[in-house]
Amino acid sequence: MTRRDFMKATTAGAIASSGGVAAAASAEGKGLPQTQSQPLPDLGTHWPIFEKLSAKCRPKMSFLEDKYTDPLGWADEARALLLADLHYTPEPCNPAPEVTDRADLGAYTRERIEISTTPEIRVPAYLLIPKDAPKPCPAAVCLHDHGGFYFWGKEKLVQVENEHPALTEYKKVYYGGRSIADELAKRGFVVIVPDMLHWGERGLYLADDPERIKKRTLEVTPQDIIDFNARSWAHEELIGRTALTCGVTWPGIMAWDDYRVTDYLLTRPEVDPKRVGCCGLSLGSVRSIYLGALHPAVRASAAVCWMAEYQPMARNNVRNGIGFTKLVPGLYGDLDWPDVGGLHLPGCLMTVNGLQDKLYPLEAAKAAVEKLQHIFAKAGSQDNYEGVYFDGPHEFNMEMQETAFAWLTKKLA
Repeated sequence: MTRRDFMKATTAGAIASSGGVAAAASAEGKGLPQTQSQPLPDLGTHWPIFEKLSAKCRPKMSFLEDKYTDPLGWADEARALLLADLHYTPEPCNPAPEVTDRADLGAYTRERIEISTTPEIRVPAYLLIPKDAPKPCPAAVCLHDHGGFYFWGKEKLVQVENEHPALTEYKKVYYGGRSIADELAKRGFVVIVPDMLHWGERGLYLADDPERIKKRTLEVTPQDIIDFNARSWAHEELIGRTALTCGVTWPGIMAWDDYRVTDYLLTRPEVDPKRVGCCGLSLGSVRSIYLGALHPAVRASAAVCWMAEYQPMARNNVRNGIGFTKLVPGLYGDLDWPDVGGLHLPGCLMTVNGLQDKLYPLEAAKAAVEKLQHIFAKAGSQDNYEGVYFDGPHEFNMEMQETAFAWLTKKLA
């Protein structure tokens, strides 16, 4: 059994054998007859309606529209639209940080902290602090992926004691066996890694779950992980619908939690507030795009394996590509995903795409990269954007990491 086969098994089909991070228990095109060139549309006879709607969906607020000439004025207007479409403006609050554990890892220390992002929400996170790097240090917000693998969140990116074999295997498949937050700490970055709602300590737990599940101990079995991930996947739609019923969006909760975790990071005396960046794979890339677009302190983002124009995805790539964590009502008629990436202006953005990534059409990724190049060029900031391709699947391997880390180091020098 290969590493990818192992991960496919332990995540109940959540990770496709092609290497993509995909929807649990449903393969793309399942139950539909296939053609040699392209699968039939996922929506069957409904597709002609949505095909015409997609063709009409021109992002009206893209900076490439002739009416926009001032990049910062455009960014202010577009950012206000994005914030409005997120339908979530939580009250500011004292983060009331509490350090619950501290470990000495040689070149750096690791703290487990809890932070209030709203009066109602406490977010657990790891903070890695280099010992000998000149202070104040550059800092990075590392944002974990989706992966159909909900049992761990921040631990996907951080070295922990007594790591479960399934988590170790996950890192081998998607991160080249590395804990990328620790890699950045070794390079002199202060790094913070929060759990997103529905992952890790913030996962969906039920009253009758055994303690080994709630505490995610080494006694957890592969079947435990399969069941937990399948249950978590099955509840994503309900979470998204419930958020909308409550007048908010899941992406809004996600983006604001990351924003206020970054606010806390800026309060740390070890951090240089003028040298803050972020990075992430897949959903972590989505979170990085939002954070770099919204937070003025984030000067550079490395967004890995999630940059594509959204309209070309509508035919066959929504099922396993665009879930409730990415749906912002009305946004994509005004700003396509590369337009949101353009909101990094006047900051810097690197996007990394895999040529074998199956979660979006390659043509959609290439078109998005070209659009971003045009956006930054029109703003006179060509050097602030770089689009990179690797001949691989949906992953953040060591070569990709070295490229992204070098970019962050250079732009935050």
